[in-house]
Amino acid sequence: MYVLNKIVRLFLWLLFFIYGLVLIKYLVLDRLFYMQFAGRMYNLYPFRTISTYFIDREHYNLDILIKNLLGNVVMLAPLGFLMPVMFKIYRRTFHFFTFIFILNLSIEILQIALKLGSFDVDDLILNCTGAMMAYGLTRLLLTAFIKKEREV
Repeated sequence: MYVLNKIVRLFLWLLFFIYGLVLIKYLVLDRLFYMQFAGRMYNLYPFRTISTYFIDREHYNLDILIKNLLGNVVMLAPLGFLMPVMFKIYRRTFHFFTFIFILNLSIEILQIALKLGSFDVDDLILNCTGAMMAYGLTRLLLTAFIKKEREV
């Protein structure tokens, strides 16, 4: 059982590392030349961008809607699984939400500071929503797994 746990932990760390590389590629490398000369853009009004996509949907291609809405929901969702599984402290909702919010806010601030994107409060909302949904599902599964393990 101990060897299996070590293998699982190693696999989780490998997933965590690969996920980190994918985030860096998507958030930094892919945007490095594209947004280099962009002006500082930001949205500080909650649901402004989200509602615009729905109200003016005929002006947007479906792939843009999916990429911007669904993409932001799933972007940090893997952390909703990895963090509570790998670190007990993040099994507490407050700790996990605080971590995900600070990480997300840091990403948004870095994007505008490095001119690699824009600061959008709606991205914060969508990213945190996706991470919290994955976190909630993970907590349910962990609770069921731990309960079942205690019965054995």
